[in-house]
Amino acid sequence: MRSFLLAFSFLTIIPAYGNRVAGAREMANSLYSYPLVGFIIGGFLALLAWLSNFLSLGEGGDALIIVSWIIITGGLHLDGVMDSADGLFSGRDRERKLEIMKDSRNGAMGGIALVSVLLLKFAFLASLPYSYKMWALFIAPAAGRCFMVYEVLLFPYARSEPSLGKCFGDNVGKAKILGATLVLVTGAFLMAKLPGLIFVVVTAFLVAMVALWINRSLGGHTGDTYGATCEVSETIFLMITVIGMAIYSHL
Repeated sequence: MRSFLLAFSFLTIIPAYGNRVAGAREMANSLYSYPLVGFIIGGFLALLAWLSNFLSLGEGGDALIIVSWIIITGGLHLDGVMDSADGLFSGRDRERKLEIMKDSRNGAMGGIALVSVLLLKFAFLASLPYSYKMWALFIAPAAGRCFMVYEVLLFPYARSEPSLGKCFGDNVGKAKILGATLVLVTGAFLMAKLPGLIFVVVTAFLVAMVALWINRSLGGHTGDTYGATCEVSETIFLMITVIGMAIYSHL
């Protein structure tokens, strides 16, 4: 329970863990709970979708969902999107990219990336029929947080100095990724049966391509790229859901 509360506090604006200081081992153990926290966030978003449908808010309701999505995470992952884009698309060498990402000021590429992610999320969410939208909102945040666990485990940390993204220490093992995957797969199947599993797998493949590119560019990953991966995963999952259900309806 302590690990779950820690994950919930770390990934949302709700201080469920209180003012206690967590060590590297407990931070690593909290990785098991990342997809579960994602499903809880998704449940909140699905509730907003139900309310929007009940009140016939249309695209206004979809905009409310996107804004609430940002608020509940404190915009932390979107900040990672902007910082990562500024560094990765700067055209500089590895060390300079990492310096740019550490700079609190945001550049043009970060702004473009932010607008692109929010625009794609809104447009594809608005394209989904209500019944599909409900389970897509449940699964997308869980997928994003599960794929963060993959990055923590499978790729080296790009920075040598201590930072928030390095808080897991050397305590991350394969059991964490297996546990997180089991939670995501089980939840996706319960929510959307076979289509949910297929869309999660396709999303994982595409996110892996992005993660490998980031790894080649930076020599690893950072806290910023973990957050960026979460946002990119959520966006890709919504896109795959819209495209996949459109194909399915024509078969």
